[in-house]
Amino acid sequence: MTTAVARDASAVAAQVKAAVPSVTKVVTITEDNDPNNKIGRPGGYVSAATLYDKGVSCSQLGAECGATVEVWPDEASATQRSQYILAILKGANGALGEEYHTQNGPVLLRVTGKLKPSVAKKYEAAFRQ
Repeated sequence: MTTAVARDASAVAAQVKAAVPSVTKVVTITEDNDPNNKIGRPGGYVSAATLYDKGVSCSQLGAECGATVEVWPDEASATQRSQYILAILKGANGALGEEYHTQNGPVLLRVTGKLKPSVAKKYEAAFRQ
C-alpha cells in the first residue's frame, strides 16, 4: 500500500473489494454521512469508507455493515482508536459485538465480528496487499 493510497480510505476499500467476493459496495464516508462525526475534525480520521458485505445486514453506515477503513493522521492515532474500540467491546462482554482489527501505519481496517473468521482473513489479506 503506497502512502498516497493509504491517505484515501476509498482507494484502500476498493482494493479490498476487488479481492473479497462477498463485498457488494463501498461507501465513502463524508462529513455529511459520518455516523461518528470524526472525519476532518480535530482528533478524528482524515478519510474513511465502509464496505458492505453480503454476509451481514446493517441499519447504519459503519463496520457492522461488513468493514470500515479509517485513515488517521498518524500511526499512533490509529493504534489509539483500535485500542479504544477493542477495550469498549471487551468491557461489554459481547453485548456490543466483536470486531477484527488490522492496522498498517495510519490505516485501520475494522471488520465486523458477525463475519466468519475465514472471511475476516480474506479482508486482512486484501488489506495487506
